[in-house]
Amino acid sequence: MDRTHLTKSALLERAGWTATLVSRLLGEPDQRKKVFGRTVPLALYAVARIEQAEAGSEFAQAQALIAKRKTAAKAVATKTAKLMAAIEAMPVTVERLSPAEVKRQAIDSYNMRSHGDSFASNADDPAFLERITVNFIRHELTEYDVALWEAAGKVGIARAVAKIRSRVYSAIAQAYPPLSEDCERQIEARL
Repeated sequence: MDRTHLTKSALLERAGWTATLVSRLLGEPDQRKKVFGRTVPLALYAVARIEQAEAGSEFAQAQALIAKRKTAAKAVATKTAKLMAAIEAMPVTVERLSPAEVKRQAIDSYNMRSHGDSFASNADDPAFLERITVNFIRHELTEYDVALWEAAGKVGIARAVAKIRSRVYSAIAQAYPPLSEDCERQIEARL
C-alpha cells in the first residue's frame, strides 16, 4: 500500500485519533479498496487530509477534551480505590447474643416495624425467621448503617455498598454460624 493513504486501523493507531474523531473530522474515506478474502472494503484516508485535520483547531479542542476526560477518569479511579481501601480496612464487629435472644429481638423488631400489617412468631417458617434474624443483626447489631452512611455520596458507591454488605454478611456468618446459609443467600440475592 502506498504512503499517501492510511487505513482506518492505521489511522486509529496514530496519537489522538478515535473512531468518533475520524467520523467527525474526516467523514467518508477518500478511497475504498477491495481486498481478497474480506467482505468489507478497506477504508483509506489521504495522509494530506489527515495532517490537515490534525493541524486544525477542532482536532486540538478534541485532544484537550480527551485529556480532560482521562484526568477525570483517573480521579474517579483514585477516589474509588481510596474508598474501597477504607472499606477493606473498616473493622466489622457483630454484637453476640444467644440464639434465642437474637431471634426474640428480631421477631419483636419485625413486628414493631410492620405496624400490624404482618406478624412474626416462633411458629413461622424457619427460613423466614432466619431472614428476619439476619436482617435484624445486620441493622441493629453491626455498624452496617453507619458504614453505608459514611460511604453515601462518594465516588464508587455501588462497589462500596456491595463490599460493605459482603463484609457484614461474612461477619454475621462467623458470629452466628447457624445463619451462614441465609447470609450467603442474601449476598447472592443482591448481586
